[in-house]
Amino acid sequence: MRARMDYAFRVYAAIYGHRVVSDSSKEEARTIVYGSRLGDASEQEGFLHVPALYQPALANQGIQKLTRHFYAGEEFFLFHGLDPQCARPDWLGEIFEWLSSGHEEGIQSRDSVGRIPDAEMIFARQVIPAWKPHASCLMAWLENCLNGRESEPALPKAPSPVPGVDHLVICSHDIDYYFTNRLNALHRLIKNLVIAVLQYKSWDYFSANWSMIIELLKGERIGDFVPTLISRLAEYNATSTLFVVSRRAHRRDPNYSIGDFGPILREAAQRSFPIEIHGSYTSSIEAQTLLPEAAELRKTMQSSPTGNRQHWLRFGKTEDLFRSVEEAELRFDSSVGFVDQVGFRNGASFAFPPYNFKEERAYEFLEIPLAIMDGSLVEESRVTSETPQFLADRVLAESRKRGWGGISILWHNPIEALAVPDEINELFWKCAANKESFREKWISTDDFFSLSLRRYQEAGLLTKVPIPRIAGIEALGVGVASSCIDYDSVMPQGHATKPIRSLSC
Repeated sequence: MRARMDYAFRVYAAIYGHRVVSDSSKEEARTIVYGSRLGDASEQEGFLHVPALYQPALANQGIQKLTRHFYAGEEFFLFHGLDPQCARPDWLGEIFEWLSSGHEEGIQSRDSVGRIPDAEMIFARQVIPAWKPHASCLMAWLENCLNGRESEPALPKAPSPVPGVDHLVICSHDIDYYFTNRLNALHRLIKNLVIAVLQYKSWDYFSANWSMIIELLKGERIGDFVPTLISRLAEYNATSTLFVVSRRAHRRDPNYSIGDFGPILREAAQRSFPIEIHGSYTSSIEAQTLLPEAAELRKTMQSSPTGNRQHWLRFGKTEDLFRSVEEAELRFDSSVGFVDQVGFRNGASFAFPPYNFKEERAYEFLEIPLAIMDGSLVEESRVTSETPQFLADRVLAESRKRGWGGISILWHNPIEALAVPDEINELFWKCAANKESFREKWISTDDFFSLSLRRYQEAGLLTKVPIPRIAGIEALGVGVASSCIDYDSVMPQGHATKPIRSLSC
């Protein structure tokens, strides 16, 4: 229990820019007391008592009806309710429930692909909005009380680690199809005509793919989109991460071998568009092959990949996925999201290290939540009759309201209507054009680590991960160290918040 609450405490500290100090530190610090009160000291200035309502023994016994509670104009859904004596929630226990995915452990149902169906998750089962970042809201509530304003309900926003930038979005593209030859391209386009009629029921998608068939027959390389994508994103002052499948082992894997367009991928990486692993269809559930797939990608790119996203978002239990990511010595994963809707599956509008239940510790890599996917926008819009623009704007607005971001968005190919209709791709470019009005940056995973890793390390997380130096990152106004930080000896200057410590009783 101590390990789990310490984990939740450190993630909260990282997101809100608090530096964690030890119990024995002589430095003046605010203190969170978890569990029993320390007499009158736990109510003095600089101390905040958090009631211990989380029970590890009950973690895998299924979810009971959540308790609804209003605070600062927001509706909260609490796993453990409020303490009857102090009328406070167990903030750390609640945060742990969301980040650890413990509420998914009892779900046995799987869809035809092998994934947990969205309809079986807590959001559909208990009618909880998936577009609201529940863990982020809990952190904001805790922050307000730690600041001594419990009697003044508010949900303060987590401060950005980047001067002049309020919100960070990790832009990404899964390369599920690429041009290899004209016969292959023709097959894909004909398949899309069928999808347009039977699945999307979209005349625009049908006509766009019919037009591309004509262009293909005239000599165009349909699906050869990466060079155009890079050039166009540069016009929006944005970078992105590209995920590619390095080993074809199943009919649902992409049509290409990475050697087919290796020079294009290497050129993209040189232009600050990192190339990462798109774990093949069988890489998590059947074969556990992320490690050899990373080796295959390393051969092509002549450098080691640092992250993963599962093809088809296909994994069974998160613990199996996370173990594979750790064994492959990667520093991030971005597979945890929804298939048929958009939002925050872990209730987090921020990146966080997942929790290792077997060893009772935080993993040494980040999970970057997949908050918006192009195909999910199509499916949720079809079911709810809300426009894709509204759905995307709502998720982005919630993330901007709660903190500095660290969420990922995914468009497979925003240049051509090969994955989704043109209107969905146009939405991508509209959001890209509007980002500056929110002081928002769209960046790659490499850039995100350069800008944010120090935050996590000052909270005692990811201490073994070196901070990369990325060319051009200085344009965002941040100096980046080139070596790993020993968080115990760091004395950062200019912190907006005081250091904090936790005491467990």
